[in-house]
Parts: sequence; structure tokens; C-alpha cells
Amino acid sequence: MPDEEYIKQKYQALSYGNEQFDKNVLFIASGALGISFGFIEKLVPDLSTTQHKCYLIDSWYCFAGVIFISLLAHFISVMANRWAIVNDKMEDKKYNKISRRWNYLVRSFNILMIVGLLVGILLLIAFVNQNI
Repeated sequence: MPDEEYIKQKYQALSYGNEQFDKNVLFIASGALGISFGFIEKLVPDLSTTQHKCYLIDSWYCFAGVIFISLLAHFISVMANRWAIVNDKMEDKKYNKISRRWNYLVRSFNILMIVGLLVGILLLIAFVNQNI
């Protein structure tokens, strides 16, 4: 059986990885949203004559959605950690079941953020491609 120090290091590495994932997703979504707002007028001088404006608007919705989901996932993660601290009963079956639900919820939000980023970036690229 692994010693406690090894397990502690694994949890620290997991925590660090999760923190970096959240930061990177938030950074990419915010940056893409900001850059598309700031530079769209330079890339496409006349928005009134552009094709497929819905691509641009939908990409903004995706980036905003990713930012919101990121904040929501962070909040849920904090709530799950608080719950785990108060209900520290690792051997209890009910504890494990509820813990798995929290993990599933956070993991689902993480997958939604990845998909949202991908769709937003692809929509933005499609818009720029159609109008340059």
C-alpha cells in the first residue's frame, strides 16, 4: 500500500493540474472573446456587408458560455470540497456515491468547456475565412 506522503503528492499534482486547466480555459475563452471584439473591425472593415455574421455572434456566445461554465464549475468544485471536508467518511458507501456525483458534475462541466472552446474557435475561424 502506498505511503501517505506519496498519496499526498498525487493529490497535490491533481489539484495543481485542475487549477491550471481552469486558468487556461478561462484565459483562452476570455482572450478569444476580447481579441475578436477588438480586432474584428480591423479584419473586417464593414460589418454591415459581411457574410455569415451568425458565425461571429455564435462564437461570442460560445466564449461567454465557456466563461460562465468555468465560473460555475469552480463554484461547484468549492462546494464539493467543503462537503468533503464536513463529511469525511471515506469508508461510507453513501459518502462515496455522493462524492462520485460531485466529480461527475465537475467533469461534465470541464468537457462542456472544452467543446465550447473548440466550437467557438471554429466558428470564429469560419467567420474570418468567409470575410477576408
